Amino acid sequence: VQPCSARAQEERLPPPPPPGALSSAPRRSPAQGGEGEMVRDMVSIEEPSSSSLDSVLAELIHRIQLHVMPRRIRCKEFFNDFDPLRCGRCTIPNLGRALDMIGVNVSEEEVDLLAEHYTDYGPRATKPQVVNYYRFCADVDEIFASEEAQDSMKSFMMTSSPGSTVMSTFRPNCLEDETRFYHVLHRVATLCKARGVHIKPLYTDLDRAAIPMPSRVNPRRGGKVTRSQFIRNWPFKREMSQDDIELLCDRYATTGGDIHFMALHNEVSEVLGDPEQPFPTSPLHLRPDGTKWSHMELPVVQKIMAKVVEKRIRLKEHFQDFDPLRKGYCTPGQVKTVITIMGLSRDIDRADFETILSLYMKDDGLFDYRSFCDDVDKAFTVPNLERDPLARIDMPDATTTAPARRNTMRLSDAKTAKARKIEEKIRTFVRKRRTEMKPMFQDFDRAERGYVTRSQFVRIMSMMQFDLDEKAIDLLAGIYCDFGNHNDFNYKTFLRNVDPPAPDVEVAMMQMTSPFIPFKPKPYFNARGKVMPRSASEPMLWDLH
Repeated sequence: VQPCSARAQEERLPPPPPPGALSSAPRRSPAQGGEGEMVRDMVSIEEPSSSSLDSVLAELIHRIQLHVMPRRIRCKEFFNDFDPLRCGRCTIPNLGRALDMIGVNVSEEEVDLLAEHYTDYGPRATKPQVVNYYRFCADVDEIFASEEAQDSMKSFMMTSSPGSTVMSTFRPNCLEDETRFYHVLHRVATLCKARGVHIKPLYTDLDRAAIPMPSRVNPRRGGKVTRSQFIRNWPFKREMSQDDIELLCDRYATTGGDIHFMALHNEVSEVLGDPEQPFPTSPLHLRPDGTKWSHMELPVVQKIMAKVVEKRIRLKEHFQDFDPLRKGYCTPGQVKTVITIMGLSRDIDRADFETILSLYMKDDGLFDYRSFCDDVDKAFTVPNLERDPLARIDMPDATTTAPARRNTMRLSDAKTAKARKIEEKIRTFVRKRRTEMKPMFQDFDRAERGYVTRSQFVRIMSMMQFDLDEKAIDLLAGIYCDFGNHNDFNYKTFLRNVDPPAPDVEVAMMQMTSPFIPFKPKPYFNARGKVMPRSASEPMLWDLH
């Protein structure tokens, strides 16, 4: 807070505005005005000079900004009812009505001053609708684009919370010995920081109690208490002398003799700052993983192709929504939108996306989605199949979608051979004991995903009394942890290798899962129309398999 003159201390007026703040008049930084205590001491001069009119106009605009900024009001919305044709002009009475609806208390002389400043004199301005409220709203809304002006307003808020919109018109009094006051203020801030004391809660009961109190002589939530209440609740009476406390009272005394403790709280908070409170943390430190996965070597187009086949997605229709002329090109941002809509963003990282753009990007910066869709659709069919009638194609099956569903580790031949030996030991153990392993795994797989955790696999092998050391577990996990991590163990593939079903069981399972084929005797005639011998027309049971 800078020292002010005697006149500014008496009339509570802000310093003169800097030049060049308005389009045609200087405007000062936000530091004035509340809702009920707006300063309206305008100096009336019979023949005012242009500089005095500009300062009065800048002060008036500043008052309106001070009312508009904390409430996040856009003035233009209040003029729409008075301008149905949206020409940007209104009458002088409508300007006063709009300011009244905004909530700003202005006099008729101030309305006339604003109207005279924003009046248009062009050929399109027809009386009485001559006040250009577009320029007025643009000047008022400049407060929302100026961070410095908004920061200067924070010291005049009733509370230091970011969400507060209550403004204060109180200005601390100027003292003769400013150096001594700042020394006392620094001592207060140091004591508050060392002892964890906040000034605001000390006087909250005297200022904000919901029940009627005879000791509360000030308005509720006004941020003021009496002088005796301020001294009685002051927490540092032993550390500070009576003269220092009186100096604080003189600094923050109001015209009615009360003490504005919220202004003191705000200044102490500015001195203290807002340091981050220390709290215990547990940062995640990932160990470097040198494992090579199959997705690292898989081309990104093949990965997308497997996902498209798995989800049965049609790519071209999504791209055509951004290409109404069907030119076959779109922007990179639209490509990212299509990938997100189809749900492929979780499977494609930033590097894969950049690879796709580099493969199908043209010189003009557009993405050739038609070629991209043709390459992905090769998983369903072969292009120009009608030109080769004798060609045979295979339908997509589990092997087509396996690259997208499985992400296996790349092991060396030596590790793979060791893992196969361990599998052979487990296979021999299960065959000798005739142990059913699948129910044990299903007990841990309630969701029927086909996966258990690595620790659960160790527990199951221990329950079967087949103990494995850490190296053997690492080798088996390297083969059957095919979900892109080291934890999910694919027990279905593991059981298929170490505990395969008998051949007759496989035939029975295939018959149970295959569609029903009813009994159908052989036809009486053969393909050439001749009668078939009786022995050949009899149904053969083995032909039904």
